[in-house]
Amino acid sequence: MRFLPSTLLSFILMALPSTPLASPQPALVSDEYMHLMPLHTLFLRQTSDLQTFTGSLGGIAASPITNSGDSKRPFSVDGSTFDSFDSAAQRSCDNQANDCSQAANDEGNKGQFKVGDCDTQKEDCRSAQEAATVKDFNSGVASQNIGPDPQFPDFDLICDA
Repeated sequence: MRFLPSTLLSFILMALPSTPLASPQPALVSDEYMHLMPLHTLFLRQTSDLQTFTGSLGGIAASPITNSGDSKRPFSVDGSTFDSFDSAAQRSCDNQANDCSQAANDEGNKGQFKVGDCDTQKEDCRSAQEAATVKDFNSGVASQNIGPDPQFPDFDLICDA
């Protein structure tokens, strides 16, 4: 049995990554190249709206947090741009609370919800945004294939992680 020379073996071992080997996440793919992806490939889905809060008193939802296209102020909420996710999230929750409070006041605080309910919703909105797992437009959302759909076995269920 022959062994590699120790200097060559040392070089090979140093070239190996120091972290455990795992399947890397696939790269982000722009829409213009999506048709080139094999149909069985899972990939990172880029998020177009970073708003994670889904509560809406009186049908008043939190404003979307979208990409402004400006690299210095990439976050946009209702036409205003922000340099950080946190400030955009705060504006989105504030706008929802303001619209909710206005609707409650229009009802004379005697409708299906009151201004105090709007304040509670605002805190829920802020908590949801603080817990958001994706806070930029470059990270993407990893997807996981959890197997065949029980109702439609020809299709797999794909979930965002």
